[in-house]
Amino acid sequence: MKTKIRLIQEDEIMILFEHLKEFLNTPNASTSGNPLPQFEDSEKFVKEYFYDNKHHEYDKWYMVLNEDDKIIGNVYITKKNMIAYHILKDFQRQGYGKESIKLLMKQNPRKKYFVTVNVNNDASIGFIKKFGFVEKGYIFEKVIGDENEKP
Repeated sequence: MKTKIRLIQEDEIMILFEHLKEFLNTPNASTSGNPLPQFEDSEKFVKEYFYDNKHHEYDKWYMVLNEDDKIIGNVYITKKNMIAYHILKDFQRQGYGKESIKLLMKQNPRKKYFVTVNVNNDASIGFIKKFGFVEKGYIFEKVIGDENEKP
């Protein structure tokens, strides 16, 4: 198995959107609970990455490719050293995630890296701990207008 990463290209916006849909439909995905954005919103977000990167939160955004050069996921690192990753379901648990994170960190050396993982996602927690990440705290969220909102 040979994993590669390469910077995303502008014509891959639709592919990223499809990956986002799969990711947000994954149980215990690390999200803010927001509904899936419309394609236009995702397209705008990606175009901002290409054309206004100075003000975009992402520093480097990569497609993950397998040995056949098939796009099987994406990884990125933010300007605040936050790493995020998603490998398509059919390619998970085959080493692609591990290799893509290694490549991301090798190509983007930093003193510290951060990862946000859903507390109920044991597989992702175990996965990220293999890289030496340690739990540092909790993130709390309040969604205004949520049916569970407390006064």
